[in-house]
Amino acid sequence: MLKTRVLTAVVALPPLIAAIIIGGWVFAGVVLAALLIGGLEYVHLLRQRDYQAPAWLVLALIALPVLAVWFDHAEWRVPGLALLLILGTAYDIWGVERGRPAPLVALALAVFGGIYLGWLGSYLIAVRKLEEGAYLTLMLYGCVAFSDSAAYFVGRAWGRHRLSPHVSPKKTWEGYLGSVIGGAIFGALAGGLPDTQVLTWGHGALIGLLIGALGTLGDLGISAIKRQVGAKDSSNLIPGHGGILDRTDSVLVSAVIGYYYLVWFVF
Repeated sequence: MLKTRVLTAVVALPPLIAAIIIGGWVFAGVVLAALLIGGLEYVHLLRQRDYQAPAWLVLALIALPVLAVWFDHAEWRVPGLALLLILGTAYDIWGVERGRPAPLVALALAVFGGIYLGWLGSYLIAVRKLEEGAYLTLMLYGCVAFSDSAAYFVGRAWGRHRLSPHVSPKKTWEGYLGSVIGGAIFGALAGGLPDTQVLTWGHGALIGLLIGALGTLGDLGISAIKRQVGAKDSSNLIPGHGGILDRTDSVLVSAVIGYYYLVWFVF
């Protein structure tokens, strides 16, 4: 399994890095496509428990904030969300009339999933649009990857105390500590690069520490959904890694953390 994961990462990382460096519509398109696929995975997971969440609503709620950020029209999000909620209400009424099981539950799940994936995912594009956005985006991805790897290896070597036994039994507090330290180390190294004028090593270390500490919530959040529907992975799209949701769980939370730290304390 580890060999497959490494080989897949070796193949997938260069195109991702290239998209981040190129930026513009290329990176925005990659982010939007990944989030939409993640949205379809989310709908498929729910349907394993007979929750018929409307895919069109999930996908629309994902696309709305991503496109609003990309086109620099943040004001689109509020009327757009209002319109989609109204359409969702119409869907609920239609579901009751058709005798569909628990249409309100399906509607609520669709709204949560769409807003979660779309709103959080839009921060990836927001970070890329900042000054030296390519470097900052690569740093955020690096902090996530390094903290995840540190958690995995520290947990395997020294993990004894379970972090969340009912959601993810293999995660341990020791691995979590490895994640926090690993994120801080990578952030400090990336922030201290001599060619960048945006971050200091201290800011980088704090961003990495926060990502290592709080990014785990995204991982556990997706794991909780999978646990409730009885699925191991969100899909089998990525060999050795599962689906898009399995690979973006920590990234989405980390993008929000990184963006607000940068705009509040750096820029």
